[in-house]
Amino acid sequence: MRLQLLTWILLGTGCVVTREAGAVDLGSEGPGESSTGPGGAGFPTTSETSEGARLDLGAPDVGTESCVSVGQTSTIEERPSDIIIAVDAAISYAMSASIFENFSLLIADGSITDVRVIMLAPLPDDTGGGICIQPPPLGTGSCPTADHNPPIYFHVDQPMAAATLLDDVLASHPMWADELRPEAWKHLWVMSGADPVADPADFVDQMVALDPTFDRLTVHAMVPDAPRANCSLLVPGSTAEEADALIALANATEGVVEPLCNYDVGVLFDELLERIQAVALSCRYDIPDPPDGQIFDAQRVNVDYDDGFGLQTIGNVEHASDCVDVGNGWYYDDPAMPTALVMCPQTCARFEAAEQASIEIRFGCATIPAA
Repeated sequence: MRLQLLTWILLGTGCVVTREAGAVDLGSEGPGESSTGPGGAGFPTTSETSEGARLDLGAPDVGTESCVSVGQTSTIEERPSDIIIAVDAAISYAMSASIFENFSLLIADGSITDVRVIMLAPLPDDTGGGICIQPPPLGTGSCPTADHNPPIYFHVDQPMAAATLLDDVLASHPMWADELRPEAWKHLWVMSGADPVADPADFVDQMVALDPTFDRLTVHAMVPDAPRANCSLLVPGSTAEEADALIALANATEGVVEPLCNYDVGVLFDELLERIQAVALSCRYDIPDPPDGQIFDAQRVNVDYDDGFGLQTIGNVEHASDCVDVGNGWYYDDPAMPTALVMCPQTCARFEAAEQASIEIRFGCATIPAA
C-alpha cells in the first residue's frame, strides 16, 4: 500500500511543534546558507530567491520542541484488497452457490468496501460442478451462461482440479494479471476437496516471482475435515481427502481455515472480514513538492509514530541494508536523489499490526539517526 504525503502544513510564526497531529507552527523567515542532501545531490536550503526571503529550512536546529518544521500526519486507512478465488471443479455448484451469493452481499452492504474479485473456476455444467455468482454487485444475473462484471468481478472460465489447483493458479496468472491493482493487498481463497499433488511449500515464492505485489499474500483454505464421508460441498461421487498441506499454507500466511464438509458460513465470513478489513499505516511515503519558495532538505526530516502508547521518533538509516542493525528505522528510496521515505521491514510489520496509530513526517529539524 502506497500513500502520498498530501500536504505541507505552513502556519504563522513562532516555531513550535505541539506534538498533536498536524499542529505545527513555523518560525520567522530570513536568509540562510546553502547545503546539500545525502550523497552531495544538492538540496539547497537558502531562503533567498528572486522573489525575496522565504522560510529557511536550513536554519540551525533549535531542538525538537521548537524547530523550524513542516509537518504532515497520515492516519490509518482501510487497505484495498484483491481476492482471487480458486475453486476445485469437484465443488458442487448447487451446494456452494449460497456461499458466494452471501459473499457478494457483503460487498453490497459495505462490509467490504474496496475490493476486486477474480474467480478461477469453470462455469456450471451438467456434471454439477463449476461456479457462478448471481446477485450484484459481483453477479449480473446472467448465470449460468455468463459470469463477468468488470472491473469489480472478473471470472476466468478455467478448469481447476484439486490435484493441480495451485499449479493452475500459477499457470493462469497471465489471464487475470491485468485485473490486479498494485496497491492492493492480495488474498487467495482456495476451495478444494483435497491437497494438490505438488508440495505447496514454495507457492508464495512462486507467486511473488510472477508479481512482487504478492509479497503480502494471505491464503485462505476451505478444505475437508473429518468426517469426510458425504462431504456436503462436493459433487456426489467425489471423494474428500485430507488437505494438511493447504491448511499449513493458510496458517503460514495467517489466513482462514474453514471445514469444507461441515462449514459454518457465519464463522467463515467473520474470519475473512477480519483479514480483508485489517488496516495498517503505509510503509512508504512520497515526498511532496514544497510550496513556492520552500526548499526540501533531506538532512532535516524526522518520522514520529504514535500507536496510542506515547509518541516516539523512528530514526533514519542510510541504506535499506542497514535496517538489520536497528530496532526500527526508515530510509530514502534513493539516498542521492530521494523521492520517498520507506520504513524498514521490522517497522513496517509494526505498522501493519497496529490497530490504531498515526504517523507524522516533520521537516526542518536535523534528522535523528536510528539506534
